[in-house]
Amino acid sequence: MFYSSRIICTFVEINKALKLKLLISILISLMLVACSGNNSQLNRAEQLIETAPDSALHLLQSLPSHKYKSSSNRALYGLLMIRALDKKLLPLKPDSLLDYSISYYREHGGNDRLASCYLYKGRTYKYSFQYEKAISYYLKALDAMDTDTNRLLLGRINFDMGDIYLVQREYALSRQKYLQAYALFRKVNNATSAFYSLVDVGRTYSQEKLNANARLYFKRAFGFAKDSLMQGVALQELGVDYFNSHQPDSALVYLRKVIPYPYLANSRAIRYYYLADLYFDLNKPDSAYYCANKAFDYKPDIRTQRECYRILVNTVSLKGNLTALKKYMLKYQACSDSLRKIDSQTKGSVLETIHKNSTEYVKVKTRFWYFIGFVALLAVFVAFFLRKGLRLKEQKLTVANKKEQLKIRDHRKEVMLRHRTALLQKIEAMRTYQNQERIKADAIEKEELDRKIYEELLHIDDLEFFYREMDAVFNNLVSKLRSRYPALTPKEITWCCLHLLNIPGHDILNLLDYKVNTLKKMRQRLIAKTGLASATEIDEFLNAILNE
Repeated sequence: MFYSSRIICTFVEINKALKLKLLISILISLMLVACSGNNSQLNRAEQLIETAPDSALHLLQSLPSHKYKSSSNRALYGLLMIRALDKKLLPLKPDSLLDYSISYYREHGGNDRLASCYLYKGRTYKYSFQYEKAISYYLKALDAMDTDTNRLLLGRINFDMGDIYLVQREYALSRQKYLQAYALFRKVNNATSAFYSLVDVGRTYSQEKLNANARLYFKRAFGFAKDSLMQGVALQELGVDYFNSHQPDSALVYLRKVIPYPYLANSRAIRYYYLADLYFDLNKPDSAYYCANKAFDYKPDIRTQRECYRILVNTVSLKGNLTALKKYMLKYQACSDSLRKIDSQTKGSVLETIHKNSTEYVKVKTRFWYFIGFVALLAVFVAFFLRKGLRLKEQKLTVANKKEQLKIRDHRKEVMLRHRTALLQKIEAMRTYQNQERIKADAIEKEELDRKIYEELLHIDDLEFFYREMDAVFNNLVSKLRSRYPALTPKEITWCCLHLLNIPGHDILNLLDYKVNTLKKMRQRLIAKTGLASATEIDEFLNAILNE
């Protein structure tokens, strides 16, 4: 009886062990099937992205990334989701998807996938007008590619860089990038991307006022158009080019014709803007007003918004509608301020040159140390001369970098001068606008009118806002003065800014509520607090801070 019970117990334990093993085997099999299913769905989505982005996006949205146990699948999911969103012209959100993919491929390899991640990360910055960061990621994408065999990816990188160079008015470089993209797209039979590259080559010529060349490319692109959407793009650019070359009759024909054509993104807003500008030139202010307002129904970008507000300011000014004039003038000014910050970014060509120099420097240095390790076994004498050769190369690279820094400094000066000139022109324009009031006004009233002009243009009564604006224009001048010379008063700092803006002396007296003698004493205190020897050193002192 004892042995029988023991046998029964042993049999039960064996049975339990077998059941546990069977359960584990089933779970593992289910996990493998799930992973295999996920992989096949991701592969299917990747195949659909170029030809059927709607289907790809729907498939990916049915597979939330947090369900993936595999890091590689999660990384691929993030890249494919961003690609699908971009194909559908949707916001590239959330950033965390792409950031995870970049981190994974940077650590585990897969250079073409990493390059694709960098491309779309660059696009997130390009769409938000952060061109310096966008160019940085495009250059990383070029560095990450294994070879030039992925022509579609290489074409897209070149195309995006061409977009930024075109905005920054570097027409020859932009055209070079678009032509490279066009050749690459043709090799992979991507007719749509090749078409848009051809159109953008024409745009570089058009903006450079080489209108005959521009039209050749636009007409050539029209011949390649395979649907009404693409035809509309070519017709739109022909209309814009005729407008820019002051041929209003031809421009009117094309711009009116293209309005009902299908469009992508903000293209229809651009069509209405140019039509509004043309109508204003043709002395049809009502039509201009209608078209400028109509442009806002189609999500115009900030440059189109600014130009539409300019047209609205001009049309309501002709009608004498002061309330609308003030409203549109403020919106025009806000857009101009935003664009000034966008346009003050370092040009892409400068960043690309610095990147190439840095990359070349790293390559030279790496090769050198490998070579030194080999040559050191032969003779110290040879190693010495090789080291000397490296120093010469380093000096050349340093000189090249210094030249690029000078270019950046010159660019900052150009931005400052443009801002200063535009401000003075606006002041004069607003004084002209106040002309009737100024004729009747006495001296005190004129000073009050002048103060209103500066309050509207510079917000000088709101010191924090005014200081932020001055920091943006003058290379953080206000912040540097505050930190280095805490004894300086707000009026002394304000005077420095107004002085750099070339504001007339009598206006400065009015804005600071000073008399001539009071201003002289203030300058003497400024000289003492900053450790200068005399008033003649003030300009040199301020310019030195600007050029840091």
